[in-house]
Amino acid sequence: MKTKRWSRLLPSLGLGCILLLTGQAQARLIGGYVDRAEERFVRNVWNFIKEFQTYQAVGSQSWKYSQYYYMQPYMFTTANDSWTDSMDFIFASGHGNTYYLQTNQSTSTGVSFSSDMASGDGLGDYNAEYLVIESCLTVASLAESSDPWSNWMDTLKGLHQIVGFRTVSYSDNGIPNNYARKLKAGGCVWNSWFNAVNEERSYAYGTFYPGMASAIFYDGTRYDTLATAGYPDPRGWGGWNQGRDWGYIWNWYQYE
Repeated sequence: MKTKRWSRLLPSLGLGCILLLTGQAQARLIGGYVDRAEERFVRNVWNFIKEFQTYQAVGSQSWKYSQYYYMQPYMFTTANDSWTDSMDFIFASGHGNTYYLQTNQSTSTGVSFSSDMASGDGLGDYNAEYLVIESCLTVASLAESSDPWSNWMDTLKGLHQIVGFRTVSYSDNGIPNNYARKLKAGGCVWNSWFNAVNEERSYAYGTFYPGMASAIFYDGTRYDTLATAGYPDPRGWGGWNQGRDWGYIWNWYQYE
């Protein structure tokens, strides 16, 4: 499975993962959020966060899941500081569409990351670094749009990376478990997702299954692992923050 990478301005660089160590152990928190729809979404989230039922050390960082809830839109928008943005790592699963994540099927409610986030304060200004969404279509790529970045700017208020699928996807499989174990082994956040998706592919289901992954991230965060400190945070389209050059925003995505 091929991967394409694009940024707003920067040239492409070689790919690699670096396990960064920090000097002070910290308790880092993981939140799991479920669309109130099919039971498979419950399993998707649980199969990820169960790998962090006890504190898991990655480098000098320690990780444990703290929240596991059926989603409500306010958890991402107006009250996110008490919910998703109080976590370091957000893992959500449900039905999706372009820049959209459903939270409750029976009430047809959800979160539009391109329009609803302006009513809150985005994600990452309080705590969160990573948003992983196992759903169809949510993380659109340059294969679908000439500008997949701008619709995330009300969400990217300190987040380092947004990871998910750019196409229809198939879940209730081994991706969440595999992804969690790759992260615990020191894998890069976005690249471990791509690898977990690729390792779920099977000739029996065709090369498209289980879907095509996509990631939006700042250049300065491309090598982030769970051993990476959660600060300082990237802001806006790029530039310097607290002495670190974050560069511009990239979109890496899979294609057939």
